[in-house]
Amino acid sequence: TVLAGSIGSLLVDKFGWRALFQFVDVALKIPEIDDSAILGVLSLLWYWVLHFVLSRSMYRQQISLCDSEADISKKDRGDSNSAMSLSGISIAPAGVPWRVLFGHPAFWAAAVAQYTGGNAYFTMFNWLPSYFHESFPEAQGIVYNVVPNIAIVITAMLAPFLATRLLSGGRSMTVTRKLMEGVSLIGVALCLFLVPCTSSFTPALLIFTMAMACRGLHHGGVSVNPHDFAPHHTGAVFGIFNACGAITGFIGVYVAGHILDATNNNWSYVFIITGVQCVIGAIVYGRYGTGTKII
Repeated sequence: TVLAGSIGSLLVDKFGWRALFQFVDVALKIPEIDDSAILGVLSLLWYWVLHFVLSRSMYRQQISLCDSEADISKKDRGDSNSAMSLSGISIAPAGVPWRVLFGHPAFWAAAVAQYTGGNAYFTMFNWLPSYFHESFPEAQGIVYNVVPNIAIVITAMLAPFLATRLLSGGRSMTVTRKLMEGVSLIGVALCLFLVPCTSSFTPALLIFTMAMACRGLHHGGVSVNPHDFAPHHTGAVFGIFNACGAITGFIGVYVAGHILDATNNNWSYVFIITGVQCVIGAIVYGRYGTGTKII
């Protein structure tokens, strides 16, 4: 995102908007580059790396199992359940108990937080270039297209460490998740509420950079809730969560465009409504959210 924003902004500033599409068109038509071949090579590399990591993990697990079996009596060695318990191996259930998951209020609270936070992110990601171009036409695109995205990258990487620090300090998983997600959503909302008060480029850029930075803290909150809810079905539950966030990529962006069209490009309505949704998400998750196992 940062690289694309930088290159795209430079092309648009220097050569006009047509240059961006021409650049993409030329890049896709380079005969020496076969997209399918590149994807195939990357997939193979990813498979080899994953296979290597998992093989080492399984080897260490087998060594641990052998050591445990060597330390217990014959009776215990004959008991497969005891051996598995000592080695730390657990067998996951065959199916996902969706009814139990969908019947738990914490799941829907997390889904609401995921949706509202995703809506704020996609609204900013898709509409900020238009906002800055219309409100501050003299500003350089390479600045407002790149700086906010750098902020979210930094905080997204820091979020897991902050969450771990909170847990190490004695806070429960539930409190940690609520703190991280609450700061993320409320922080984004406060920044969006401040936007209508700005009249110059620099304060607006700083506010949106802070908003994106707050969004990155989400990766220590609801983003990792699927593992809390379903340790043995994390992938399946994460797919549902990811869908809740991805839906806003077209619904939220469309609604924002409709609001702009109905209000004669009044950006204040877009940002205030988006901020209110973030507050609602924070309240719902703060009330019903959890970091404990559901299934």
